[in-house]
Amino acid sequence: MEVIEKLNQLIEEEIARGAFPGANYAIVFKDSIYYGSLGNKRLLPNHEINSLDTIYDMASLSKVVSTTSCIMKLLELGKLRLFTKVKTYIPEFRHPNVSIWHLITHTSGLPEGLRNILSYHNKKEIIDAICQSDLVYEPGTKISYSDLGFIMLGEIVEKVSGMPLNEFAEKYIFKPLDMNDTGYNPKDINRCAPTEERHDVILDGIVQGKVHDETSYLMGGVAGHAGLFSTVLDVSHFVQMILNEGVYEGNRVFEKNTIDRLFVPEVTQKTGVMVDEVTRGLGWVIASQAGPNGDLTSKDTIHHTGFTGTSIWIDRQNEIGFCLLTNRVHPTRANISHMDARGRISNFIMSNFQKLK
Repeated sequence: MEVIEKLNQLIEEEIARGAFPGANYAIVFKDSIYYGSLGNKRLLPNHEINSLDTIYDMASLSKVVSTTSCIMKLLELGKLRLFTKVKTYIPEFRHPNVSIWHLITHTSGLPEGLRNILSYHNKKEIIDAICQSDLVYEPGTKISYSDLGFIMLGEIVEKVSGMPLNEFAEKYIFKPLDMNDTGYNPKDINRCAPTEERHDVILDGIVQGKVHDETSYLMGGVAGHAGLFSTVLDVSHFVQMILNEGVYEGNRVFEKNTIDRLFVPEVTQKTGVMVDEVTRGLGWVIASQAGPNGDLTSKDTIHHTGFTGTSIWIDRQNEIGFCLLTNRVHPTRANISHMDARGRISNFIMSNFQKLK
């Protein structure tokens, strides 16, 4: 198909420019999906060709595919309210006015991360440090992206459900969606796309099959903000479920009103950085034209990215979603040219998607 051939050529040009070693993508419609796999899975020590079954470190896509979905499922099960205070479930958390809603909209006031993260040794030390962290602003007064907030959401999922985060996500999200290669701490390391070459107290060499994010690694690889691994095939199931208002392959995974809520703008803030304003929903960013969705998606679009080079956007008005999984941090995180590449690729898709329907 000509559109797919041109899309592949565009992505190959971005690979040649050094945006990322390789890329797996899925263009998702309600009843059909187009897949592509291009470039290399690995550059060092030897080149290895990419394939559709490559498992990628999802980085912060863990926040939306796993943690946000788990919170929404707990809402459906009647186990949780968004405006319940964090201290209700984690008494040692020292900020009485911070709610679950603040955490999931990045308005809690918690810092983005912990300083000197490599000085911590385990999950307990990290959770204790977050509970004692100072807020950098009053809850609800500002949007400021926070890994710490989503780490606390992961803890709340575990406290409320009585299950480890990875097991709850497996039972209620991944298994119903036939996401058979999705989870934390992957067993088949050879299928994993390597990420960064690093030489520190965590690892001496190229990271492969272990979470790239330092905080998640120190927490054992399972955390609310990062740690999830998946394939483009699995992620496309998740996106298709959202496009079909909670239904996948005839089975209802989420209620329609739960999916509707993901597209509701919860808070908007003027930024003056890249775009005039940013709007956040529950977990997701909504309709930002500086995001991976490019400039041509509708206002009824949610999206998110991951540090390792992963991204998802879902345009409900145009009934299309797009997943782009790369390991742009291989062999170094210094590469940021993927950011413009994502927007260019998305613009091409939105200009031509009617030909694919």
